Amino acid sequence: MKLLNKLFPKLNDEVSNDRPSDIDQLQMATCILLIEVSKSDDDFDIQEQDKIKDLVKQKFKIPQDKIESIFIYCNKEHDSMTSLYDWTEVINKECNYEQKCMIIGYMWDIAFIDSTLDKYEDFTIRKVADLIYVKHKDFIALKNERAI
Repeated sequence: MKLLNKLFPKLNDEVSNDRPSDIDQLQMATCILLIEVSKSDDDFDIQEQDKIKDLVKQKFKIPQDKIESIFIYCNKEHDSMTSLYDWTEVINKECNYEQKCMIIGYMWDIAFIDSTLDKYEDFTIRKVADLIYVKHKDFIALKNERAI
């Protein structure tokens, strides 16, 4: 049994203990989906990280002194997730269609921040758009709007 505990640490020991007290599921879901698109091209650079923090801070009116801890927590949650479904389910339950489009637009902002669109970034955004039921025509319109 000790060997199993060493190989598979308890879930509650991993990240749940350091969750910021004032973050809600929608904030987490949005931040995690933005992190997902940023990491999808295997280049999680500081410019993308700063943009994610700015977008989340602006969207949810989060004070400057809280955004770093929220971002760190969401990044840890992202690294331990096994599926996008948990987070897209939150978006589907809590957002109307316009808000869903806004999140897809934010994802495009992250993808285009380095002036290039990686095929994995495009695929990730397309997958999320499908999971949150954003129409293809709106997916394309948002992409074209945000393209540099």
